Amino acid sequence: MALEQIFFPFQSVREQQKELIEDISRVISEKKHLVAHAPTGLGKTVSVLAPAIAFALREGKTVFFLTPKISQHQIAVDVVRQMALQFQLNIKAVDLVGKKYMCSDPLLGSTDFEGFYNVCSKRVKKEQCQYYKNAVGYSKPEKEISGMHVNRLLKNYGAVKNHFELKELAVNVRGPDGERPMCAYEVSHIIARESQVVIGDYFHMLNPGIQKATLSRMGKKLEDSIVIIDEAHNLPERLRKILSSSLSTISVKHACEELRQMNLAELRSNCKLLEKAITAAAKKKLAGNAKEALLSKETILEGISEITDLEAFAEQLNSAGTEFLEASGKTRSHLIGIANFLEKWAEDAPATVRIIKRTNLEGEFVVSIQALDPAIVSKKIFEKTHSTILMSGTLLPTKMYANILGLGEERTVLKEYSNPFPKENHLRLVVTDATTKFTQRNAKEFEKIANHIAGIVNSVPGNSAVFFPSFNVLESVSFFLQGKVSREMIRQKPKMTSAERAVQLQRFQNASSGFGAGLLCVSNGSYSEWLDYPGNFLLCSVIVGVPLQEMTLFNSCLVQYFEEKFSAGWHYGYLYPAMTKAIQASGRVIRDSTDRGVSVFLDARFGWGNYSKCFPKDFELIKTNSPKEFIEKFWAQKV
Repeated sequence: MALEQIFFPFQSVREQQKELIEDISRVISEKKHLVAHAPTGLGKTVSVLAPAIAFALREGKTVFFLTPKISQHQIAVDVVRQMALQFQLNIKAVDLVGKKYMCSDPLLGSTDFEGFYNVCSKRVKKEQCQYYKNAVGYSKPEKEISGMHVNRLLKNYGAVKNHFELKELAVNVRGPDGERPMCAYEVSHIIARESQVVIGDYFHMLNPGIQKATLSRMGKKLEDSIVIIDEAHNLPERLRKILSSSLSTISVKHACEELRQMNLAELRSNCKLLEKAITAAAKKKLAGNAKEALLSKETILEGISEITDLEAFAEQLNSAGTEFLEASGKTRSHLIGIANFLEKWAEDAPATVRIIKRTNLEGEFVVSIQALDPAIVSKKIFEKTHSTILMSGTLLPTKMYANILGLGEERTVLKEYSNPFPKENHLRLVVTDATTKFTQRNAKEFEKIANHIAGIVNSVPGNSAVFFPSFNVLESVSFFLQGKVSREMIRQKPKMTSAERAVQLQRFQNASSGFGAGLLCVSNGSYSEWLDYPGNFLLCSVIVGVPLQEMTLFNSCLVQYFEEKFSAGWHYGYLYPAMTKAIQASGRVIRDSTDRGVSVFLDARFGWGNYSKCFPKDFELIKTNSPKEFIEKFWAQKV
């Protein structure tokens, strides 16, 4: 297929891009799904969107481009803009984000998520929101007037605007009678009705409680949708979170205090019953030093059996929480959280576990319902969509993701694409004489790891990032690093705010223009996945140990569930997710075709068969006990 036929907005195309474009075109035309491991730098966003949009325009379909974070929307917005401009396309796209992010009411916008939606819904229901009135209208005459103003906005909209631009446009609409600030969220859905491309969060299409309403408002159907899921390795965990809920006794106590302030004695009494039920369950299930235990639904329900109508109780809590937010000016109500929890707890949810555990505070406990199987949500969706594309730079093994997300074999294509960057630009080492394996953790092993890190960091002519499996290991190794590294060492600390992380990263970036620095951080976090380190920002990544999750009760249940369902419990529930994190961290080094860098996998287990087969096929791994020598030779080479 000629590139101009699919509106590919660039003059040249890489071989890997061409392969992906052809696969996308074929998969969509055949109404199939694609699970694509496509490394960073391949240019997968434009390579997927170009043929998908071309098909959608020809066949009257809608392309949904979904990401796990709002910050990732812009690249898709830019692609659509460029396509529309270059090929003079009659196309519309909308950047759809949550209502809270689009709200222009400064007081309401400061409320937490659960409280925001409650207060917003109440204001709309009581016809008290001026922004909603201007965008949609409450009465027939108001609807006619708002329609005229929306049309005025659309004349200035163009092909696509990101949500910041749309919000600005909606707030500054003027009519003959002056300013007419409109609800940008409502306007975005109006635009979506005539849009061929919708850019949004996973939440909009994959949350069962939101999806149906969202599609209905847009006038769209799953059957006519081409769904593209970016960074799809995050999808299983996101779906589990959507289906899960938790409640602490601390939160219940806060809720009781809110009810005391509102003089709602009966509701307060029922809340205290809930607190007693959780505490009684803890005494029964957490004997001795047990930290967590499985719990039945009935255990909690029996403890609050005096509350005869649980649904009505939840509704009353919701209403009281909304009133509390409006009256107090607070940004959060614990009452709303309890209401939402009770709704999920009372459901007969398949493939879930209910767990009670101790907190770090004496006498305080948490109960939770946690989903094991994301396919409960995703399978029903993927069965209906015209086509679904799942893509990520760390989507291995592709078969695992297809299995756990419920993609049927007959409609699903699995594909691993090769890295587009020159292999000689990326040195990958596996250090085989050290490990963070729990049974072998001791001072001698931590010192050995520290010596390797010091040699590596001192040999790199710039910044190095060292990713640890936990803060405990980070702290243990740091003790032996003292005095051995000739660079500034920047250390991530637990529970850092986003502002504190930003300051750290600025220090790290500043060091890249000089002698360089070392960043000590954990693998399971924003430093290893969500941040880019372009150019000389990062020259080396060291992955210390396999970032396996703690074998909590939930993780143990997850392994057991996948073993029963796929005969691959340990791999699906434990090993593969950890290796994804390790590979994700190593990928921070090379973000462009001109970048050069080193990735060191510092643990003997990375060389073992079960672990090493998780690496992409085009990884050329060198096993060594002397990483410093290879690194010095690599940086000595002239390019």
